[in-house]
Amino acid sequence: MKLIECSNMVRMQEIHLPTSLDFCNPSIVAGEEGWWVLVRALDPIPYHGSQQECLSSENWLLHYADDFTLKSTRKLDDQKILQTCSPARNGLEDGRLFLWKGELWGLFSGFRREGESFYNTMILARISEGEWVDPVVLPSPHDHAREKNWMPCVRDDELYLFYSTQPLEVYLYSEGELRPVSEKLGVNPKSRIAPIRGSILSGSSQVIPWETGWLAVSHHRRKAPVFKKLFMKHITHDSEYQVKKVIFDHYFLCFDGNFNLIRRSEPFQFEMEGVEFCAGIATKGRRVVMSYGVRDRISRLLETRVDTLNHLIMELPMSG
Repeated sequence: MKLIECSNMVRMQEIHLPTSLDFCNPSIVAGEEGWWVLVRALDPIPYHGSQQECLSSENWLLHYADDFTLKSTRKLDDQKILQTCSPARNGLEDGRLFLWKGELWGLFSGFRREGESFYNTMILARISEGEWVDPVVLPSPHDHAREKNWMPCVRDDELYLFYSTQPLEVYLYSEGELRPVSEKLGVNPKSRIAPIRGSILSGSSQVIPWETGWLAVSHHRRKAPVFKKLFMKHITHDSEYQVKKVIFDHYFLCFDGNFNLIRRSEPFQFEMEGVEFCAGIATKGRRVVMSYGVRDRISRLLETRVDTLNHLIMELPMSG
């Protein structure tokens, strides 16, 4: 299923930035005066641009009015963090934007390169006067060298972080520490979507309030069929082989008030098979807006209505 082909999708809007870099993976939040969108811009040729020691990247903040008239565009300064926060010294990647205690925050995968080795560590940072400040390093709960795609959730002014949705693993960020909260919140560890081709679901968007519970977009990364990959690589010599050989399926996930997974959608793409990535979902009244990237070079917003989205989410038979 492709969302842009659904008759009830209200509008699609492309995001533009005043930069020579490609840009992708936008993240959206709803504010009192319109919408805020965080967009990552990156060098299309890794280790080639102005920062040859890493993948050149920038983070831009766009402010839209309620009707998505663009009000402002600003490149956010991250140099202090890159210079003082070692786990993020080579860039802040794929930020999820969220509002917490009246301020805009980002949850990033901080990038660090050591010789031929690559490391990713989750980083929290706050926006203040056009720059990222107050970085907080979030060590991997499982001592993994590369962490990505955690999903922020603000509940009762407390910050929760969804480490994974299958199996469900949630942490409360408090006083600079991550505290597992499954037992505290009454989460049923057996409540999960049936395994999808033996793989797991990775985080994509934030986790936002939805009816009496919570909603998120998650994704599953799979490889294109072998024959198709061979055809693209050796017969057609497709110049976009690298972004077509992997397919991202997305899912809407619905949780109850205690973060138990209760419903999900069928798998969908936004507009094409290949590399797509949704890093944001936001609501305002009955409006729902999702932000996503296509092939790591295009950023778009897709708007629909609450009722339309509810039709896409089906009842999920629970295990256990």
